[in-house]
Amino acid sequence: MRTVLTAALMYGIVLLLLRVTTRRIMRSATPLDMAVVFLFGGMAVQPILGADRSITGALLAACTVAGMHLAVSRLKLWWPVVGQVAEGTPVVIYSNGTWDWTQMHRLRIDERDVVAEMRQNGIRSFAEVQSAIIEHTGGITIVPKKN
Repeated sequence: MRTVLTAALMYGIVLLLLRVTTRRIMRSATPLDMAVVFLFGGMAVQPILGADRSITGALLAACTVAGMHLAVSRLKLWWPVVGQVAEGTPVVIYSNGTWDWTQMHRLRIDERDVVAEMRQNGIRSFAEVQSAIIEHTGGITIVPKKN
């Protein structure tokens, strides 16, 4: 029972820490982002399993984490606020020629990230951009101006 409770607690803690530290893990992870993920994962193993080195303990912990993930995913469908807390919400960082520097600093995003996404979408200048949005996944959506 200790393994299940500790695994559930560590799932919540790691989810919270990843939510606080970075948004772009899945979309455009930098080496620094990946280091954070691997370190969090590595540090979480010892408190969960402790001295238990058995296959049963490892499977129990893995199933608990998978169950927690499924539970959070299901709760997001019933209570959207769970999804907002667990994953965040889209944030507009550029609109009609104006940057929202406060949001950009909060999200640790700079103009280079937006320009890189513009290039990937075939957009050459900000004159062609209506807005840039940081999605809850960490991706950047560029909304072109309508002709």
